[in-house]
Amino acid sequence: MGLHQKRLFLQSFVSNEEAINELIEYAENKFVKHSEEVSITQDEPYIEAWQRYANEAQEHGVFETLQQYFNQLKFPIDTGISKTESYRNATLRGQSVMSESRLQLRHPDWLQLKIFESPLIGKVPVIVVPDQEDFYKLVCVFGHKNEPTEIPQSMGAIFINGIYNWDRIHQLKRSWMQQNPMNPNWVRHFKNEVLPNPPLFRDKLMILSAKDYSNVEARKLQISESEWKEASLRIRREHECAHLFTLKYYGCMNNNMHDELVADYAGIVSAKGQFDANWFLHFLGLEDYPKYRKGGRLENYQGAEKMSEAAFDGLQTIIKRAADSVEKFDRSLGKIEDSKDLMNRIKSLCEVDLISMALPSGFDMLYNEYHKNQAITVT
Repeated sequence: MGLHQKRLFLQSFVSNEEAINELIEYAENKFVKHSEEVSITQDEPYIEAWQRYANEAQEHGVFETLQQYFNQLKFPIDTGISKTESYRNATLRGQSVMSESRLQLRHPDWLQLKIFESPLIGKVPVIVVPDQEDFYKLVCVFGHKNEPTEIPQSMGAIFINGIYNWDRIHQLKRSWMQQNPMNPNWVRHFKNEVLPNPPLFRDKLMILSAKDYSNVEARKLQISESEWKEASLRIRREHECAHLFTLKYYGCMNNNMHDELVADYAGIVSAKGQFDANWFLHFLGLEDYPKYRKGGRLENYQGAEKMSEAAFDGLQTIIKRAADSVEKFDRSLGKIEDSKDLMNRIKSLCEVDLISMALPSGFDMLYNEYHKNQAITVT
């Protein structure tokens, strides 16, 4: 889709030229390069270790088990703690923890650890945290190096990409030392062979809360509390799996509404069987479009810098129209048949940019992209 046509489209509802430039830059498609060399659903090396942790957790509890392997869980949440020598030694060098005060959870026995198998990305470890205060603490621990941080009320999940796993490093060391008893220069081997290969020692992890998705109440969607509790967890889980898919397939994952539309699509179709634009708009605070509900999730995805008011208003219109195109696209294809079908719908949403989706021809572009992807063999 040409830049001139996009600009003309934006001029129909955005009068400020600077805001139009903001939106064009914001909506530039990042999902352009992909790798067919790597199998998207093939288990990554860290899964074996996490399967062992999940098995141990059945006997000893999730929190107690993970504390044995992740030193950051042995430290409290405190301002400046990530800069201390003891914290850096424990988390970056794998040394023993000397901290006197440790992380305390309100309900550690409520934690659940599962190895979820997604049709999009294969297996991934998932920690479900029913208590909201405990969820906040684990976000601080794994996402912010035990530093306190503010998180939006609408946030209920975090995907961690690249946790140092010293348990895996220690296992690598033991194995290497056994294989090289006459020349046990582990330090040199670690520097030259292990450090340049992060998949050997860095893990991915999904942490999910059990609260209402996007802080939207069940009554707003006209379903029961029990149905919404189950749907919220499923949407949240599949949403994060979609983010991991774009990271593995396209090499990027961005704080952008294009990413969020793709991820919410995956979540909604998993929970409901088809995409529902009304649900999606509720999640963002646009259920009464053109009125925006302050505090909605949309304001969390303005990019590195907060948008101008005119650009943010324009983004709302883009999202509303794109959602309508996606709903029409999804319903035209009918029920999802298999993992290939789902993956190609997701790929089509990625490969058509946000402004193009919002155009009157948005449905046609999505539909054509889908059939192009269906004709290609997925690795």
